[in-house]
Amino acid sequence: MEFERTQNTDLVNKFRTQLYAQLTAPIDAMWELLYIASCKNYLINDQGEKIGYCCIDTNGSLLQLFLLTESNSKMNTVLEALIEEKLIVSASLSSNEPIAFNACLLYSKSMKPNTFCFQHINSKVETNSTLNVELVSESDIPEIKSFLKEQIGMDDTFGYTENLVNRQEIYMVKEVDEIVATSECRWSDTQPEIADVGIIVNKKYRGKGIASQVMQLQANKVIDAKRKPICSTTIDNIASQKAIKKAGFYCSNIIFDIQF
Repeated sequence: MEFERTQNTDLVNKFRTQLYAQLTAPIDAMWELLYIASCKNYLINDQGEKIGYCCIDTNGSLLQLFLLTESNSKMNTVLEALIEEKLIVSASLSSNEPIAFNACLLYSKSMKPNTFCFQHINSKVETNSTLNVELVSESDIPEIKSFLKEQIGMDDTFGYTENLVNRQEIYMVKEVDEIVATSECRWSDTQPEIADVGIIVNKKYRGKGIASQVMQLQANKVIDAKRKPICSTTIDNIASQKAIKKAGFYCSNIIFDIQF
């Protein structure tokens, strides 16, 4: 078994498309765009044949592992080789990838949940909300960046906000001259039937039901566009989990941190 570092994105994306087609639940957009996108990609070679790929982050954590259907019987062998060659020391995998996930369980020394991933019931939720959820414009970018830094400690120096504005995927709720909340509605390029929604509420306005109202409005917008809404939150964010469930979402899969 050989692992070949590759920049061949066409072949990796071909394998990735096959992986996504067999997932039991959609992949989380934040996980895909912020974590998987920055990983090193390896093609998996067996007796001269390319049978799949894996992606590994800078800390030696396995974030994706895929084998062609006819090679799935070799999954445990592949994982064992990755560990023995010290390419990985851990994995962050979702229960929506049962073949690779189950193989990781066999070699795990410990594991803990990291992120809850949700899907919507895919039926519009009636809301009497009077909130004005408006698209963020280019002129709003500095204010949005300041909001993100103040509220969640995110120092956006890498064009994250600009990209969302260009794609018309970030919204805000304002009261007078203050941002009450920002909300993302990302139209997935790799999962064309999916849109990923999210919410950040100003600390001064939390506990007033704003999060669930905005999530309901965004979910309804996605459903009207003939897509399916998904979202996620960390395991320790109880308030976010309550708002998400109130907006019509249910937990469909969990991302676990697994140590080998």
